[in-house]
Amino acid sequence: MLKRQILKKWYKYQQNKKQKSFNSHWYMRFGWIEQPFSSLDQLNNLFEIHSPHRFTFADSFYAKENGRHFIFFEEVDDQHPVGFLSVLEVFKDGTYSEPTTILKLDYHLSYPCVFRVENDWYMIPETSANKTIELWQCVDFPLKWQKHSNILEEIGAVDSTPFYHDGMWYLFTSTRRQCKKFGDRLDLFFTKDILKPEWKEHPNNPVCKGNQQFRMAGKPFYYQGQLVRPSQDSLKRYGGNIELKAITQLSPTSYHEQLLEVILPDWNPMDDGCHTINYENGFVVLDSIRLSPKIG
Repeated sequence: MLKRQILKKWYKYQQNKKQKSFNSHWYMRFGWIEQPFSSLDQLNNLFEIHSPHRFTFADSFYAKENGRHFIFFEEVDDQHPVGFLSVLEVFKDGTYSEPTTILKLDYHLSYPCVFRVENDWYMIPETSANKTIELWQCVDFPLKWQKHSNILEEIGAVDSTPFYHDGMWYLFTSTRRQCKKFGDRLDLFFTKDILKPEWKEHPNNPVCKGNQQFRMAGKPFYYQGQLVRPSQDSLKRYGGNIELKAITQLSPTSYHEQLLEVILPDWNPMDDGCHTINYENGFVVLDSIRLSPKIG
């Protein structure tokens, strides 16, 4: 812990130097990779999607519907004071459609975690500014969404991520209960039916606890044949890099994970961080932060 705190101060000093010389913006990287997903080198040659005005495109999630490929993401611009959610369609030649806003509210929205329940699409966006964890249902894919229910209320929680495993729905989330920052702990809730839930808190909460390295960074997926949970490591900066943690135990009574590999933004020397990755059926999408020198 002490070593991480010392490193944090050093990284903060370096970050302040960068801020004087560089502008930065979040953007998205996507593509189809050779299966199975077994090496981080497979992330090097992906297509890029940047905001035309170098605003934020981040927190990217993937959905495939009727043979078409979509990315849902957080967008920030100079017109709306807080984050909102958008979607675009991507194609195998690297081209993509114009973004379309799907959800814009008077409180901050990000992390549009989309998932299927049988034949319907649902989404749990990050709504900690409203002190809720919300479930939204798609009524006209991919553009029209309506509020289904509040999963939890009067709770500060970020990047909540559902995962179905052995007949049970688990909700991974990071709260700020008895800790300083989101990411200092990981909490689990579980229920049999996510649409008519009776959520129970995991008896081992927090199932992980430390210093800014447990916030979710996307949905669990298989990497090198192991079920992994991507999590943010924000030691050097918010969204510094992603850790892939192998889930070795997951049940209503136990949870254990161990670090498997670290994703660093080595694909471009001007990238300074990454904090969300999603992989499904040969398609990968992640976000990264790009530096550009200040002029004048």
